[in-house]
Amino acid sequence: METSLNMHPGPFVHWFRWLRGLSWPVLRHQAGRQSLALVAIVLGVALAYAVHLLNSSALAEFGRAAASINGQADLIVERLAEPGSAGISESDYARIANLPDLVLAAPRLEGQAQMSGADGKRFNLTVIGLDFLQAAALSPELMPLKDSGSAEVTAMHLLDPERLLLNDAALRKLGARPALSSPITLRVADASTGQAHNHLALFGGRHSAGGAPVAVMDIAGAQLLLGRLGRIDRIDLRLSSGIAADEWLARVGKPGLPPGLQAKPPSDDGAWMGQITRAYRVNLGVLSLMALFSGSFLVFAVISLSVSQRLPQLALLGVLGMSASERGRLILAEGMVLGAIGSGLGLLLGWALADLGLRQVLAGDLGLAIGIGGSQGLSFDAGQHLPAAAGFGLLGLLISVLASALPALSVRRMPVAQVLKGLGHDTALVLPGWLGPALLLLGLALALLPPLPVSSGWANVPLAAYAAMLSLLLGGIACVPSLLRACTRLLRARPHSATLLLVREHAQDQAGAATRALAGILVALSLSVAMLVMVGSFRTALQGWLEQMLPADLYLRSSLRVAEGQTAPLPPELIAKLHDSGLAEQVLPQYSGRLWLPGHAEPLALMARKVREDDMPWVGALAAAPQPGAQAVYINEAMRDSLNLQPGQMLVLSLDARQDGPVSRPADSTRQRQVFVRGVWRDYARQSSALIMDLADYRAWSGNTVSTEVLLWLRPGDRAADLVPRIRSLAQQPEDLELASLEELRSISLHIFDRSFAVTLWLQSVALAIGLFGIAASQSAQALARKREFGLLWHLGLSRAGILRLLAWEAVLLCGVGALAGLALGVGLSAVLVFVVNPQSFHWSMELSLPWRPLLGLVAAVFVAGVATTLLAGRQALSAQAVQAVKEDW
Repeated sequence: METSLNMHPGPFVHWFRWLRGLSWPVLRHQAGRQSLALVAIVLGVALAYAVHLLNSSALAEFGRAAASINGQADLIVERLAEPGSAGISESDYARIANLPDLVLAAPRLEGQAQMSGADGKRFNLTVIGLDFLQAAALSPELMPLKDSGSAEVTAMHLLDPERLLLNDAALRKLGARPALSSPITLRVADASTGQAHNHLALFGGRHSAGGAPVAVMDIAGAQLLLGRLGRIDRIDLRLSSGIAADEWLARVGKPGLPPGLQAKPPSDDGAWMGQITRAYRVNLGVLSLMALFSGSFLVFAVISLSVSQRLPQLALLGVLGMSASERGRLILAEGMVLGAIGSGLGLLLGWALADLGLRQVLAGDLGLAIGIGGSQGLSFDAGQHLPAAAGFGLLGLLISVLASALPALSVRRMPVAQVLKGLGHDTALVLPGWLGPALLLLGLALALLPPLPVSSGWANVPLAAYAAMLSLLLGGIACVPSLLRACTRLLRARPHSATLLLVREHAQDQAGAATRALAGILVALSLSVAMLVMVGSFRTALQGWLEQMLPADLYLRSSLRVAEGQTAPLPPELIAKLHDSGLAEQVLPQYSGRLWLPGHAEPLALMARKVREDDMPWVGALAAAPQPGAQAVYINEAMRDSLNLQPGQMLVLSLDARQDGPVSRPADSTRQRQVFVRGVWRDYARQSSALIMDLADYRAWSGNTVSTEVLLWLRPGDRAADLVPRIRSLAQQPEDLELASLEELRSISLHIFDRSFAVTLWLQSVALAIGLFGIAASQSAQALARKREFGLLWHLGLSRAGILRLLAWEAVLLCGVGALAGLALGVGLSAVLVFVVNPQSFHWSMELSLPWRPLLGLVAAVFVAGVATTLLAGRQALSAQAVQAVKEDW
């Protein structure tokens, strides 16, 4: 049986013998050069996998934190149309609690407070009021933990309205865990007047809810703390066993609920966060694959170099009986081994990078800014992590095999006898001349496609734009031979120069091989140029936007927050003192709050301010009022796109009852008003719907007279730093104020911008380095393959310096074409990013701005590096081996 197997090996045994007997010794012999390809695969897979792990971990952590806070209710009862705006009365709660087929009906109240941390600075935390007797089964993670001294936490402690539980995030801010019954001071602002007061509570233990700082207390104490006696925000329901939620709603819920209330299943906050951050995560994921895409060309160049060096040996194997298909499979096997090793190491490195980022460097969200709190690093979950690891590993393996396909095809078609005689073999792929322009036109057509419909769920992900960028990249690579042949015509200006004649003839003959040499650096350079132009355009647009949206010299707001994180109103007496003090030349109040669209679940962010139409960042022209006396609003691009609105259209807005403030509306006014869209403005601060309304119009409609921000214009010669202490002295509680000058706000905004795009710089730097390695490997392959040519030129009288000049001219021509093509292609890709990807992904439009100095510096650096690597490869080939190669031919 053993003899039979040896004589008639199966396909698997045959394949394994090739890997063991041929591929592995070759890889070991070529370890120095193959390590470049291995590094490219490792870095590409590692970066892509690390970005995926960071994003998925951030979303999973957010989902766990939200689930721990929201509990495990079957249904949630809230106020209809304006969720949580006016709250639910206790009489309505009693009526709902008596509905049939309910096991539990747990009331809940939420608000915001402040505490002083160990560093003396205040931090905001969410306050949740619960009926612990009802909520224990629905929200177990909000109950006291045993390791917090629970032996002393009795039922009477939980019902004490002055005791509160804190989670780990809040305790970390405090610096040390207080003892049970230790006094803790909370500072809370009234949502209507902005008046703040201190509230003394006692530490009652620790709960296990994740995320940002959260305090839990008895609902009666929370009502007193937040100034909302007799009101609750929502009711969590647990239905009787065997009763479905939709069945209960149809039979009991809808007819039994008090007017104005609705019952619905709890929302999946993790899925919601995943949806609103999908565009950001996809964009970052595509960018992280840039290094892997560039690395594929390095793998191609390195394997081509290996094949070029071994052509005589491969030809000899062909003469000795190895078939063409076996030679091709041998090269594919080498690529498979490289891909398998590189992918495995890349996955390990990616895990280590993601774990480091979660623990120390990137705060776990890679720019998502979703407030997941501290992270303890990655913990392996086979069901969650194995599919993604397998996917990225297979992607690295597939790219390596595809990069080996062309050299394998070349070896299959190799004329064995001709190569064995030393007559050479052109391994360059000959592409049809029409392919490059066709791909470029296809990319342009894809970029012009409209975004996906909102109903698809992928409206913010510009899939067609990504396909357009890929088509443009491939089209640019396919155009290299034509560009190189066109540039050789410039060398005819000196027809009597032998060196230039050789350069021209070689460029004409080897234009196809230039595609292989320039592919990696062309991709890396064009993507780097595109990112540089996009980031530069965005930064320039942001600076102009800040100048228009922040016209004042000094900005003032409260440091306190109210329900759902909204800024607390400023005390009216403080604003009056600012007007009377004469400290500023002009004082303008502003109100930031929310409005609602009837029938829409999500609120609209509102900025009520004095509108100066000449100074706003408009998109398009302003529309005239469709009817006399119509109230104007100005919407951002996100609201325009999500609701399909245009200037001149009418819409109905509804007030948010919770933020009414001291209401003084006329008796005939209503909570809803019809307005028209006068214009669309650029909004780089958010990706959700927002609108601006004139402050006087909003106050006349709502009767709300409070302000959340104040804008101050200083007198000539005054400095903001000198006025800040004097302004603070006007407040009864100066520590409740946040003041920032125009320069500080701009500096903070640009710092956040630069930090958000720092990871893109690292990713494109890695891709560019891989591209430079690729051109070095490609030129090394070309130089080694031309040793006989160099030896012949040496014998014919061309000096070593003359051959180096020949190589220098060839390098200048080749790298010059690559640099100029990369620059042009990168500018085209940046146009897709600026005019298609950003508007569709984030609803941010901007003008294209070309930072010429950084661009020219980048192109020059790539050009110089490419020429230098080519000359180094040529010097190595111009050794005694070149002469010896010619002698061996004789």
